[in-house]
Amino acid sequence: MAVASERGLTSLGWSDARENDYTTGQNHIEDTEVWVRAFFEHRSAPPPELDRSGLTAFQDKVLGTLSEVAPFGGVVSYGGLASASGSSGASRAVGSVMAGNPWALLVPCHRVVRSDGRVGNYSGCEGRTSKMWLLCHEGNRFDSEQRLIR
Repeated sequence: MAVASERGLTSLGWSDARENDYTTGQNHIEDTEVWVRAFFEHRSAPPPELDRSGLTAFQDKVLGTLSEVAPFGGVVSYGGLASASGSSGASRAVGSVMAGNPWALLVPCHRVVRSDGRVGNYSGCEGRTSKMWLLCHEGNRFDSEQRLIR
């Protein structure tokens, strides 16, 4: 489900439904559909514009840093993302930001894992199963204890 304002995409969730009327932010919805299709086909596409107006400064910093430190196929720990965002020691707060990420998949919270290489939690779709599937889709592999193989 994609929702957009005139400024950009306000949320992207796990559904095919559109919540927008057909005029408000329609170009952002279309850009999102192209990007999502490309992601699942292992192609690149320009990301849609995001409407970040509902974020706190901390949320904006963490979500903005995520794609830089964990590109497609990469992962980062909660603590590593906290440090990269300029907030060392705030791994629990980073976890809360990931749990409330309004742009599932597009802002890749599935790439944030525990420091021991285990998947950790995931609030999207089917939880950890979906998180592991997405990480595998991006080329990652796991051992029998569901720990990333590095």
